[in-house]
Amino acid sequence: MRTRSVRADEIDLFVDAAVRPDHREETRQYLQSMFAAGSMRPEWCFVLQEGEDPPMGRVAFWTLPGMERPFALVLLEAPWEGDHVGAGARLLGDVLDEARRLGAEEIEHVLDAPPMRPQFQHQPEKRVEVLEGAGFARRRETDRFHWRGEVPPPVPGRLSFRTLEEVGEDAFVDAMMRVSEGTLDREIREERGRLGPRGAARDFFEDARRVRHEPSWWQLAYDGPDGDLAGLVIPAEPPGFLTLFYVGVVPEMRGRGYVDDLLAAGTAALLNARAQGGAEKPLRADTDVANAPMAAAFRRAGWERFAGRREYVAHLASVLENDPRPGGPSPVPD
Repeated sequence: MRTRSVRADEIDLFVDAAVRPDHREETRQYLQSMFAAGSMRPEWCFVLQEGEDPPMGRVAFWTLPGMERPFALVLLEAPWEGDHVGAGARLLGDVLDEARRLGAEEIEHVLDAPPMRPQFQHQPEKRVEVLEGAGFARRRETDRFHWRGEVPPPVPGRLSFRTLEEVGEDAFVDAMMRVSEGTLDREIREERGRLGPRGAARDFFEDARRVRHEPSWWQLAYDGPDGDLAGLVIPAEPPGFLTLFYVGVVPEMRGRGYVDDLLAAGTAALLNARAQGGAEKPLRADTDVANAPMAAAFRRAGWERFAGRREYVAHLASVLENDPRPGGPSPVPD
């Protein structure tokens, strides 16, 4: 078995690899939209083959637009009715090696339930076997929400808002540090422990601003026109959808219902952005399953849970030190 990247004229080979016929067109459309957005490239699409036989597996790199290194794996398929663990170890081992060569330090992958477009992740438990066999570990689990309404919720007048343009980066990073104190989100909590409160806030800020947005969307909220900082809301537009990247309330202001005001303001901003953009992009947001208060706030604001998500991560230095591939590495040909 060997893993190789596909040429631009071989995209159909990648699309057809281990895929049900009724999913082909949606997979092809997804690829074209990600190529156009700068999140994927033909040379970041890989197939697993035995000699000249049709591919038995595939996977692709995905990243945030503007980033040159891979961030996540998408469109993973393996021979689910055959040796999916062995084939998956070869495929993922090879592409993780390539990701490290391209400058990545870790790679993420998510599993959504129920299966949905464009990933169509059937056979979820076999997928977990493949991921864990290749050195991935579960990072966290989230509830996924979407907004199905047309009319934005009313924004109460208790808070006053100032945009990123008005307050500047330093004030926004400081606010991110404060709202993340005592967070129930596992990933943010771990990042605070690893980088320190300010380092984690700065890192999160840099990640957030790589996602498409207008500076006027990002807002700090204050308890009245001349009041103290109450929280923040960060709407954003990743490729394919609109989201609330972060919503948070500072510890001393929690329990006053300000999260409802922030969600209303953020939802209104997303709906306005969608109307201005002229495309019917879905509104989606995730929250850690441990963050029950945030999930309840989404429901109060009219958002509906539509899926669950398991997030996995592979730390490349440790994964490749304990190489799971049968027979060892096999460099991915250009």
